[in-house]
Amino acid sequence: MQSIMSERHYPVITLLASGSGSTAEAVIHATQTGILQAEVVQVISNNEDAGVFDRVDRLNKQYGLGIRKLHISGQTHPTGAGQRGEQSLAESEAICAVAAASNTALVGLVGYMRKVRGELLEEYGALSTHTSSFDARMLNTHPGPLPHTQGYHGIHVQEKVLEDGLSYSAQTTHAVAADYDTGSVFRSHPVPVMPGDTAEDLSQNVQTTEKVWLPIDIQDYLNDQRLSRL
Repeated sequence: MQSIMSERHYPVITLLASGSGSTAEAVIHATQTGILQAEVVQVISNNEDAGVFDRVDRLNKQYGLGIRKLHISGQTHPTGAGQRGEQSLAESEAICAVAAASNTALVGLVGYMRKVRGELLEEYGALSTHTSSFDARMLNTHPGPLPHTQGYHGIHVQEKVLEDGLSYSAQTTHAVAADYDTGSVFRSHPVPVMPGDTAEDLSQNVQTTEKVWLPIDIQDYLNDQRLSRL
């Protein structure tokens, strides 16, 4: 199948991922089905063995794409290392340089398990929790309602939802700020808690919701961002 990107010029997206890449795959697939009118040009991971790279290989072959795979981490760029789980300053600078060189309109965090800091945050993120999401060019997806599950990750998000007796979890798209999950919320899609749900059940339902809605959220964000600049 010939890529639709050969026919149009769309906003450029750089994706950051750490794991299997199922969400990255959903975003890339959406660019080829018309749901998301954007072009993913590179996928960057802090894990050189991340499963997302295998998915990129398969999608490149399936759609005739040329998405680049880049391993950039504290191992490849150790200078200015921060606390555990944070980007090094050199790592941040390297990612920012790659994004800028490709005229990236939006950086998407899709299962990226590193705290963004340094130049990447300054150039693409929200520098204040009060900053409008349209003043940022970096979005993250969080598997729970914010701010209630702020700072939680993975299955612990749904454990928090169930422990606190909430009637719903959510897939939440928000701007990336200096602290975890503090950027302005752009969209939140509730996922009801059903009787007998375990944290694993709820996590699976949120992941399914994420793969449906995140590409749409990104498209809406790009559209609204353009309007906000008129």
